[in-house]
Formats: sequence, structure tokens, C-alpha cells
Amino acid sequence: MERRSELMAAAASRFGLLERDRLQTHFSEHSLVRSYRKDEETVYVRLTDESHKPYAKIAGEVQWVEFLGSKGVCVSRPLHSAAGNLAERIRMEDREYTAVCYEEAKGRPVGENEASEDLYRRMGQFMGGMHRITQEYIHQDPFTRRPDWSYEAEKVRHLDLPPSEKEIAFRYQALCQYISELPVSRETYGLIHADFHYGNFFVQGDALCLIDFDASRYSWFVEDIGVAAFFSGLTEGADPDRGKFLIPFLEGYRLELRLEEKWLREIPYFMKLREMGRYMKLFHACRGNFDKLHPWGQWYMKGRREKILQSDLPL
Repeated sequence: MERRSELMAAAASRFGLLERDRLQTHFSEHSLVRSYRKDEETVYVRLTDESHKPYAKIAGEVQWVEFLGSKGVCVSRPLHSAAGNLAERIRMEDREYTAVCYEEAKGRPVGENEASEDLYRRMGQFMGGMHRITQEYIHQDPFTRRPDWSYEAEKVRHLDLPPSEKEIAFRYQALCQYISELPVSRETYGLIHADFHYGNFFVQGDALCLIDFDASRYSWFVEDIGVAAFFSGLTEGADPDRGKFLIPFLEGYRLELRLEEKWLREIPYFMKLREMGRYMKLFHACRGNFDKLHPWGQWYMKGRREKILQSDLPL
């Protein structure tokens, strides 16, 4: 605990914050977050161990988020350190960490029970606007460039799974091969959030404010749509008809950006990519003993293998 306090104090000082102004501390599996009072605002310092995510990837994340914020997209914007950096390296003993500081997101969290066609439409419009603006983004530093979609796919593909999961692994590899052959252009491919769901945005009136760009990567914009559609059904009792989500979502999306119809036909493939990847990672984490998973993981894995194998996607 003393080491954590020392680390957070060092991180906060890089952004001109004092420990006497600290508010709350939040722990996650790989990061430490502490909120501070700065003038009349609340800001958040996030400290991440280098072993989980290196400095370069975090720097690339906040550079893109800052670009979006500068173009009017409502995001939890990163703040510059006293030295003018968006990300700071901190070394303590034999470990290295990366510190970033974010302003507080505008609005309030939205609950799954607030889901409605109107919310889906606003989600789609927000994403369409983000993708339209991202088409202008040119990352200058190759060292801090965010990873390509295949980086995560390759990690999943090389998970050590037992022979019982051989068919799932084969289907995942075939799906990755299919996706890798899709054409790439500035109008259809760029940085995406890749984790767009109710827990990662706030609502203020009719406006949304997006947070948590930790999973952001280069991919087809339609993958972001597929991920949002996938998450829309991940609650117990959720309507299995994804059209009830996608129809209003795409109506909102088209207000900002129009994708050719052929791209919309790829949505089920990206939904399946996320579904299979999540299954394989959870299976690997518990070695097939689903009782060891948290309640949501247990619910997700129940009958999931059969659902994947019964998929009618032509692969």
C-alpha cells in the first residue's frame, strides 16, 4: 500500500496535482486510478504497469483521444503534464509505469435498463461522427501507433486450448483469414474504439461522452458497429433480435457517415469475431472450469460453444 501511495504521488505531481487534493482511489487488475480536485473540477490520474501495456501504446491512445476532443467529439479528454506531455513514464525500483491524466467525463453513467431506440440512434450518430472525424487523423509517430486489429486476433489465435476446442479454434482462424482479405481504404479503415457499450459512455441530455479507449486499434469502421451490436445483447433477458438495436443505430450512424451497403453485410462477421474471441479467452482463463468464472462469465459461457458451432456464417 505504501508503494502504491508513493507511485500515485509521483504520478500526480507530474500533472501538477497535490496529494492533499486527492479524492478516491480505484484499483483494477492492471491499473491504479485516483481522482483529484483541480480548481473546481475533478480529474483522474491512471497509472499502468509497463508489463500490462507499454508506454508507446498508451501514448498512442491518448494522442488519438486528444485529437478527437480537439475536433469537438465529447470524450474524457487527456490533460498535459507540467512538462507538456500527454503520457509520463515513472520508474520505481525495478518497475516502469505510465501515467496519464483525464478530465472528468460529462454527464452520468447510463444503465442497460435505459436502452431504447432513441439511445441506440444517438449511439449510432456519435459513432458515425467519431469515424468521420477519424478519417482526418494521421498518426505521425510510428513508435506510438496503436496496434492493428490482427494484433489482438493473433494473441487469441495462439491461446493454448485443449483438443476439445479444436473446431472453435479452426473456425476462429478461418474467420480471421476472411476478415484479413477485406479491402482497406481511408473511408472504411482507421482507429476505432473497439469497446463501445453502455458502460463506456456517459449521457448528458441528448449528448453522449465516450470514455475508456484502452482497446482502441486500427480496423474497419464496421468492426466498431459489430462490437456495439454484439454488446447490445450481452445481458440476461436481452432481445436476441439484433435488428432492434442495429436499425435505429444505423439510422443515427448515417446522419454522420454513410458506408456502402456491402460493408453493412460484414457486421455479423465482426460480431462473431468478438463472440468467439471472448469465448476462447474465458475458456483459457478458467481452463474450461466455468464455475471459476465470475457470474457474468458463467452466464456468457453457458451454451456458447453450441451457439458458435451452429453459426450459419459461410466460412
